Amino acid sequence: MPRKRPRLYPIWDSVVSQVLCTERAHLNPVREALRADDGALHRRLVSIRKKAGLPEEISALRVFDVIAWMDGKNRRLGEPSDLER
Repeated sequence: MPRKRPRLYPIWDSVVSQVLCTERAHLNPVREALRADDGALHRRLVSIRKKAGLPEEISALRVFDVIAWMDGKNRRLGEPSDLER
């Protein structure tokens, strides 16, 4: 079941934190990235949402969260290393 979170807050977990290099400060760096370059990243995320056929109720921030998490999982971030097992 999906987590219930406000549309305006990024999801924080160990994988997303490693992808974004935001171990201690997560909220403001994400907000700043979405606003930088006159909102270029935000527009790109809205474009991705549209191409994926997702409804407008899915915020650009949530698209960002999913892409960051998928990138981290593809790079096997957040998994225990062989030394930790």
